[in-house]
Amino acid sequence: MTARQRRILHHLVEVYIRTKAPVPSARLAEALGLSPALARYELIALEEMGYLSKPHASAGRVPTRQAYRQYALSLLPPAPLPKTTQESLLRALEGAREPELFLVKMASGLSGYPALLRLRPKRAPKVLQIHLSPLPEGTLAVAVLEGGRVREVRLPHTLPKEKLREAEEALSRPFRELPEAPKGLEDLFAILGRALSAGLSLTYREGLAQVLKEPEAQDPGFLERLVRLYERGEEDLLTPPGRVDVRVGEVEGLAQVQAGLEQGEWQGELVLLGPMRMRYPEALSVAQSLSQVYTGTHAG
Repeated sequence: MTARQRRILHHLVEVYIRTKAPVPSARLAEALGLSPALARYELIALEEMGYLSKPHASAGRVPTRQAYRQYALSLLPPAPLPKTTQESLLRALEGAREPELFLVKMASGLSGYPALLRLRPKRAPKVLQIHLSPLPEGTLAVAVLEGGRVREVRLPHTLPKEKLREAEEALSRPFRELPEAPKGLEDLFAILGRALSAGLSLTYREGLAQVLKEPEAQDPGFLERLVRLYERGEEDLLTPPGRVDVRVGEVEGLAQVQAGLEQGEWQGELVLLGPMRMRYPEALSVAQSLSQVYTGTHAG
């Protein structure tokens, strides 16, 4: 792609994000100071490369997933929010009763998109002991963690009392990683391990109603996919602290802006969700700046 083609593509993406209407070549030619013939020639070339499509013969062009992704990646690293804004957010965050809830509310409010904050401990806490009790339909596992915390996990397995005693004996000594399962208890230990790991994570959500402002929300399929992504809290963290990334169209029609963060013993990821026709500059700036504020650092 030439520099001129990139300039045309980025301008077309920006216009389409604002208008959600196919962009005619005449409009691009006028905005960028090109002759109509040259604009048409370059648009045809971009279409052949897979960056644009033409809904109707007489209509303008619209960006493809490939175009959105190219445009979004060109904005990395993103421009930070103004330093005065970051300083105000840091003061507010330090004074917040629930800093994580405040952070995700600010992310949604500033960006105009649904926001998720997923946090995991950098190191799994030590499990001091696990007690197992029979239930009418399964088993109740009560895990005593270091620091006095207690986790209850309901397991779908029903076992005879002697097997429960055998399992409890294997789980009676402190551990960070689940010990090897006694013979015949492999399934129980596998489910218990997954349940304990999931129980250590924290997920905060805010702003699902924001998506109703987007024209794409008229499509029930789009809404279903976005809500499913919004409600999924146990996904692996994908973005290391200090890094910002964007995923375009990996879930049909959706974009995700992600910023890694950390504080103390916790590591996490701030995620903004929206349509592929996302306002990427604003979303990227908000995600990066808030992740840095949360971590206690500032963009330059």
